[in-house]
Amino acid sequence: MNTIGSSFSSVSQYSALNNSSSVGVSSSKPEVKDYASFASEDSVSVSSDIALSATDKVSDSRKKSEPVTITIISTNDMHGKYDRMPKVAGVVDALREKYPDAILVDGGDSTYNPPASTKNRFEPMTKILNAMDYDIIGLGNHEFQFGKEATVKEFVNKVDADVIAGNVHADKVGGYLENVSPYVIKEVGGVKVAFVSMLEPKMHTKANPHVGKDLVKETPVEAMRRLMPEIEQKADVVVAVTHQGLNDDRKMLKQISGVDLVLAAHDHAITEEPIEVGKYPNTSYIVESGSHCKMVGLSQLTVDPDSGEVIDFQFTNYPVQTFNAKPNEEVAKIIKDYGKL
Repeated sequence: MNTIGSSFSSVSQYSALNNSSSVGVSSSKPEVKDYASFASEDSVSVSSDIALSATDKVSDSRKKSEPVTITIISTNDMHGKYDRMPKVAGVVDALREKYPDAILVDGGDSTYNPPASTKNRFEPMTKILNAMDYDIIGLGNHEFQFGKEATVKEFVNKVDADVIAGNVHADKVGGYLENVSPYVIKEVGGVKVAFVSMLEPKMHTKANPHVGKDLVKETPVEAMRRLMPEIEQKADVVVAVTHQGLNDDRKMLKQISGVDLVLAAHDHAITEEPIEVGKYPNTSYIVESGSHCKMVGLSQLTVDPDSGEVIDFQFTNYPVQTFNAKPNEEVAKIIKDYGKL
């Protein structure tokens, strides 16, 4: 088995590849059991004593490749809880120290915590997200709290991460917001992983009846049906970054095949164990990490690079308050500079 956290690089979501994703088996217990501290561990490897046949000896290219493990650190629904952000960043720092090439993903609603969000809007959080060096951000309903122009100018264009949203459009289906893509593909140890984002199309609440009214929207199921054939031609593994709630995630997975993992958000649930939808070899996993900076999630998908099949999945939700990590000083300074948030 390859060392967890193999190096990855961005791949254009419009590159032409032919691999399709496969889904895997039931989850196992988390690899990291003690979130209070991390001890150094040797890389785990797989070896075989089985003698090669004469044909195999002639062609080394036919040897089975070693599994690749994709590590994802995730947050969601942080809702501008700035007093907790230095510790959240500290937890992320500790996980990255152990898994230096992990992909850091946020599932949306990073802001909106009145009255601070009304006064400062997106500015403090965009600086924090950049300081934490997020790789991918899926948009939530509250990223549209001040209208689509503010979403683009004040949030999307201010963060350094890849911003994704596959079912909301500026003017027509396929007319995505400026600098927003429906999905992005990362390469991990030769395995291509697609991250595709969907959010709840209703968006508005009683307190904010106009949120999302200036957007053209599809249902997540409609958008996934449109996008998945394209994604499956380019990626081996598919991760959906959703902002619609666990019940709607389950319903979506019963209608859409090919999704290996859902990083869920919107209903602020904490999944102690991954939710499994479907039976092997068509199993999909759903995980969610609470809200208001209480949890940081760690997902690890071990993939057979020859087939693209997920052969193992492990997940842990780490409680931020009790995690033995030093608060991030850069994030703390950003918050201090704004005074009371």
